[in-house]
Amino acid sequence: MKKTGTLFLLTLILVTIFASCTKDDSGPVDMNYIEGKWNFNKSTATSGAFTIPYSTDYFKNEDGCNKDYIELNAGGNAKYGNYTTACAFEEKTGTWTQSGNTITIAVSGTSFNGTFNVASLSATDLLLKIDGTYSGQSGTFNLYFKK
Repeated sequence: MKKTGTLFLLTLILVTIFASCTKDDSGPVDMNYIEGKWNFNKSTATSGAFTIPYSTDYFKNEDGCNKDYIELNAGGNAKYGNYTTACAFEEKTGTWTQSGNTITIAVSGTSFNGTFNVASLSATDLLLKIDGTYSGQSGTFNLYFKK
């Protein structure tokens, strides 16, 4: 019984230690993974304490088509791949720059232009956030990507 009590106490201490160590999104992000082709995965909007998913998938991905993407290449070159109705593919080119945890993307002829906060980044996942006012409500638009 003493062994079980000690094991329980040790488990409780470890859970408390690891649960209190959360990732700070405001800290620096390892930007070494930013270059590459990022497929749009999903999007949400956050306003106050509420997060509103637009859908389970990124709302501009067409059903039955490959996913739209943004490709960030060395030298500041960007590509935006879009699958339209009937899976017709169009690709536009532009530029991108980085400053700290912020990237600015400019691709003419698309709605994907602006300055984004890189909230999290790994070898396979990217989360971009942009603050703004939507229908009179201030909030954050979150774009999730997969490599």
